[in-house]
This record gives sequence, C-alpha cells and structure tokens, in this order.
Amino acid sequence: MTTSHMRDPSNRSLEALQAQAVSGEGAAFLPDFKDSTVGTMGIELELMVLDRLTFDLFPAAPDILRLLDAQDKPWVHTPEITTSMLEVATSILSSYDEAADQLEHIRATVSRAAFEVGASISGGGAHPFQKWSEQRIYPKERYFASERKFGYLAKLFTVFGMHVHVGAGSADEAIRLCALLTQRAPLFIALSANSPCWQGEVSGFCSSRSNVVGAFPMSGILPAEVRSWQDFRDHFDQLAQYGIVKSIKDFYWDVRPKPEYGTIELRVLDTPLKPVYAAALACYARELCLEFADQPQRWPTNTSRELYIWNRFNAARDGVEGSWIDPDTGTSMPIAQAVRADLERLARRSRDPGFGTACAVLERLMQDGGQAQWLRKHLAAGGAMNDLARMASEFFEEPGKA
Repeated sequence: MTTSHMRDPSNRSLEALQAQAVSGEGAAFLPDFKDSTVGTMGIELELMVLDRLTFDLFPAAPDILRLLDAQDKPWVHTPEITTSMLEVATSILSSYDEAADQLEHIRATVSRAAFEVGASISGGGAHPFQKWSEQRIYPKERYFASERKFGYLAKLFTVFGMHVHVGAGSADEAIRLCALLTQRAPLFIALSANSPCWQGEVSGFCSSRSNVVGAFPMSGILPAEVRSWQDFRDHFDQLAQYGIVKSIKDFYWDVRPKPEYGTIELRVLDTPLKPVYAAALACYARELCLEFADQPQRWPTNTSRELYIWNRFNAARDGVEGSWIDPDTGTSMPIAQAVRADLERLARRSRDPGFGTACAVLERLMQDGGQAQWLRKHLAAGGAMNDLARMASEFFEEPGKA
C-alpha cells in the first residue's frame, strides 16, 4: 500500500500513524508538511555516557533518562539506539542567545544527572576506543527492529551527531532550502569535526563519524530531480512500494525535510565538544537559510553528486584545514576561507543581535586546526585514548556560554 492510500486517517490520529510507521509496525506514512516560521530553529545533540573512572562508554543512559524525567524543563530528552548514548533536543529557538542559554541549561542538568549514577557526559562524534560489539541495544521495539534490519550496523552506529532544524515556511520551500543547504553541508562537517579516532586507532580523518553513516542504504543527499514537495511525495511513495522506506526517519540524507516539524534538518555534524559551539553552528545554518529564503528563484547551479561526495570527503578527512570546491563557481578554496566569506556576508544582513558572538565562536573553531587537531595534539604529547575521552568530557563539563 502506498502512502497516498493513508492520507485520510479517519478515526486514527496522524501521530499514531506516524509512530507506527517509524516503529516498523504500521504501513508507510508520510505526514503533510506542517506550517512553520522561516528561520526558527531547534538543536538535537546525541551525547556520550561515560564511566567516570575508565572513560569508556557506560550503559547508564536508562538511569540518567529516569532522573531527567523528574525535571521541569523546556527541552526534551530521549533514548538512542544503544544504552550508552542519549539525545537532548531544544525547544523552538530564534536567536543565538536563546540557543546558548538553553544549551547551557541542558549541559548543567544532564551533567548533574549523570554524576548521580557514576557517569560523565561528553560531546564528540565518535568515542575514541569503544568497541561496537560490546554495545547494548536500548530496550525499545524500534531499536530492536533496526538491529534486525541492519545487523551489526545498528551497534556500529554508536556515533554521536548534532542535528539542526530550521523552519522552512512551506513544503515546496523546504525542498528548495534542502537543496541549497546541502551544497554547504561539507563546511559544517569540517567545522564540527572532532572524531579523529575510531575503535582505538587514529583514523586519518578529522571526522571518522562521517564515514559510518554512509554504510546505510538510504544515506546520501536529496535527488537533484526532486524540485517540489509533490516530487518528494512521489519519490517516497515509490520507495514505500518497494518496501525500502516506511517513514521520513528511513532517509539518512545529510539534509532532509522533516514534515511533522515544518523544518529541514541538517544532520552531518559531529556533536561539538562544548554546547556553545552547537549554538554557533546552528545559527550559521539558520542565517544561510534566511539568506536563501530571500532569494526565492535560487536553486543550485551544479547538482553533481560526485562533486558533493568529493567536498564531503575532504571535509571529513582534513576538517577546517581542508579544501572545498564551490559548486556555483567551480573554484577550489580553503574551507576556512569559504566559511569566513559566508560569515562576513551573513553578518551584514543578520537581525540576530547575538550573531556577532556566534561568528567569534566559529572563528575559535577554525583556530589551530579545529577540535580534531586539538585532540590530536593531546595524543601527540603522549596522551592515551582514555585521556582523550576524559579531555572531551572535561570540555563538556566546563560551564559557560562563550
């Protein structure tokens, strides 16, 4: 049955249909695109739960989540696929200061809850020495279904990302903004890159996390031929007929529409070592979308998938010291140069009084090779892998908005 047969839910709520599709228990379902305000934003962070003595991953997320259940707060917390990770998500935000304030509240609250159960919390895209085979699937049917579907990849996916939601306004505009933001997604991979180690080895990449996502069958980017919401619905329906997808969550694209929120979702970032970095990165994405929204006829001029893959590879391997080929001009330039050009242009038009502070934070992320190089220097100075994990947790535990 295609999704077109499911668009009149009669006596069942849309939320129930969506939940059943996501769990794999119901028919494929794609909700209508929700109206939203262009430029609002939300931030999701997948966080590591660490043992305070060994700094290995620690399966204490269920205990931490129970403590967070008792907290009265504007943000939400949810489990993730294994018991050594948890997710937090902000409320709807509209400025850098709002984002920085709420992320600081999240940092302090989650850190206190973790301490009560003998754990520590950390950012970072991948734990430096955990072994995927030792991870435990969180006891939730959706995650057991993922394990049945993807096999060992489900545990291998114990990586930690940051997702940025930006309000798109309308369904067709969401597709256009997805296409445009995708072109700059490699810049966000580079800025956030902080996972230079994988399974106890130095990976040779600034973001080893980025390579794991590509193992999933629905990874990649929005197809260039999709130019409207109806195009996307048709694409979804065709894949649903084949049994490939059941919900929007089955798309592991670098940037995807999120119809139930009325947003587009940027999914390529390593979870930053400090929440304040997350606030700045989200505001960069938001300002780009606001700029694109003011250029209603603009579409990518170069939709070469190979060019995108090359830009993505360079960003994951070399971080902020890498190069980026501008799809519009074909010009190769240092990633840091491309980011600074964006920030200078966006700062002139931004109405966010905190965007200047966000730019200063992003400048910090480009200094000394960025987060990945900070960690590599610690290793070069004689630090062990568990020292690296401890260092990352100390970054997270340090209070402050800037």
